[in-house]
Amino acid sequence: MRLSTSGIIFVLAGAALIVGAYRFALSGLLPAGLLLIALVLLSAALIGWGTRRISVTLRTPLPEVRLTPGADRYPLAPEGKEVELEAIVENTGHLAVPASTIDFVAAAGFGDSTVGEVPPLPGGRAQTVLTSFTPGRRGISGIESVLITVAGPFGLVTAKKKVLGAFPIAVAVPTLGGRIPRESANRPARLDEGKVRSGHTTRDFHTREYVPGDDLRHVHWPTTAKSGELMVRHEAEEETLHALIVVDLAGPEGPPDDLETEFLLAAAAAAGIAFLRSDYEVCVVAPGHEIRFRGQRDIDRLRLLTALIEPGPSRLPAHDNPNHVVICAADDSRAEAMAAQFSRRIPITVRSLSEIDDMTMLGLSEDLPESWTTFDSKRVSR
Repeated sequence: MRLSTSGIIFVLAGAALIVGAYRFALSGLLPAGLLLIALVLLSAALIGWGTRRISVTLRTPLPEVRLTPGADRYPLAPEGKEVELEAIVENTGHLAVPASTIDFVAAAGFGDSTVGEVPPLPGGRAQTVLTSFTPGRRGISGIESVLITVAGPFGLVTAKKKVLGAFPIAVAVPTLGGRIPRESANRPARLDEGKVRSGHTTRDFHTREYVPGDDLRHVHWPTTAKSGELMVRHEAEEETLHALIVVDLAGPEGPPDDLETEFLLAAAAAAGIAFLRSDYEVCVVAPGHEIRFRGQRDIDRLRLLTALIEPGPSRLPAHDNPNHVVICAADDSRAEAMAAQFSRRIPITVRSLSEIDDMTMLGLSEDLPESWTTFDSKRVSR
């Protein structure tokens, strides 16, 4: 709380009148001096009471996502895109609050702080203030605090008060289009569907033409008799495709910088989203994380993971021969060592920083090599 220019003048004038009343025995000046100072004190008291009756609630249309059950839930924003916020300013008291100014203090990386205007609020009324930010860095940022500046009656005193603490928002790397490898997209055609009974449970299955090497115990005789060709059962769980994405953010000279990290995470996210949209199960291994994603409903969870990852080394998990492996690594030698631990029959795509010549331009969508979203260019030699 501080005095405005008018408040300072009132205090100085009041003090001068009081001193003059005693110094020159002019008793008529005393009430005037006391009145000026009393007005300042009254203004301070009213503004102190009024600011305690102001509450602010923030809302955003962003989806709220949590990485794992029981983990913190965050509004999820894309890097480089405008984020709209809605502040509901409410006067919970009975007396009117004069016009005020609301300050939105942005956390580092979330954009520039903004200021809004709040009209006078009668008791029990609320006002909505809109603002927006453009986050320029992935991670957990958002709003650091919300401040209200209110001027008291007669404009003699102003008070700035923190009315809301941190409002964290997760900022994910930009979502880039990706296309899964052609060979991984081939699936056996479904010629018939049904259920196979095992004990007291059933499992979905379909039938397809017999190919050499199929187990004859899986021949489905009713479909064979209907089609005139040998048909075998193909259970649904056998068709579930599995992609493994490894993000390794370590190198011989330390972890990559922020921009290099974002390039690698953008490549990993593009791969994961492409696989999820093609009905793969996707396991992402990153420093401090090993998360399995299933279906397009988990795309936002995958994007949230890109906001939470910190630089560091990754360890390969125990794997069950995934259909495809994507390794996004800061260091070529570490990527090759990881790739060597898989069977030669498993297609492996490696993304490394050595593929990018110029890291100075802005805008991941323009800077990422086109090959990083097609999976068809660089394959590790084993």
